[in-house]
Order: sequence, then structure tokens, then C-alpha cells
Amino acid sequence: MTKIKSNIERIKKQLIAKAKRKGLYENFGEAEVRKLKDKFPTGYMGEERINMDAIDDFSNWAMNVNDRDLI
Repeated sequence: MTKIKSNIERIKKQLIAKAKRKGLYENFGEAEVRKLKDKFPTGYMGEERINMDAIDDFSNWAMNVNDRDLI
């Protein structure tokens, strides 16, 4: 597993645990997406493209997560 994917999986677990404790909220996961973009270079070539796609997938997950996903 690539470094970014392992980071995303760790963050997802943390966000799910937080949502179970405090509930979902507007802009859920947005701060984490920004941190990932700052930490990993993104662009349209090679590894940067993989990073960008992984961050976009994570962002989409965070925007669309609902109560059923927390079970």
C-alpha cells in the first residue's frame, strides 16, 4: 500500500470514530483533505497523479458519508 493510501485509511478510521462520538457535521473531513494536499504533492504526472486521485476519492467519500456508513 502506498504511503498516501495508508494515511487516508488512518484518517478515515479517525473520522469515523469521531463521527460516531459527535455525529456528522457540515464540511466533514475538509480539514483533513487540506492537510493531505499540503503533505503530498499533486499534479498530472506519475506519483503526483496517484496522490491527486487518492485525495479526490477521499474528499468524495467525506462529502458523501452518511449515518449508515458509520455502522
